[in-house]
Amino acid sequence: MAKKKKKNNSAGASGPTPPQDLNPAAPAPTRQPKKPRRNIVKEFDRYFGSPDNLENWQRLCHDVGVEDDLTSITKCREALKGIWVNIYDLLDAVKEGAQPHHFPSRRALARYTIDEDKIYPKKKAKKGGAVRALLAHIF
Repeated sequence: MAKKKKKNNSAGASGPTPPQDLNPAAPAPTRQPKKPRRNIVKEFDRYFGSPDNLENWQRLCHDVGVEDDLTSITKCREALKGIWVNIYDLLDAVKEGAQPHHFPSRRALARYTIDEDKIYPKKKAKKGGAVRALLAHIF
């Protein structure tokens, strides 16, 4: 007994028929252009400057809301421990003359950072630099 072959009515095309084939007056589907990714590494380097300059560290501490009299880079680093801010949001807040949002925990910061895709590339954080002092291990 011979098997019957099914007819293929798609005329060689696969997938759904594009809307403009059904209705020539229909607008062609448009693709949303990808938003250019911020170069957060350059932005932060421009904002912070040299990691050997105490004034840069003091400014960073001030910008994240630490108002202590910090007389050394070591004291600034210590003051930044337990400060949970997103680096993207920090830079935006500085531009606006505002304070960045402080998260209550590393976990809350991690959740926000991942959900909003505001992740600083860990490999670009220089040893001994300010970004390293702010980075939270989120993965």
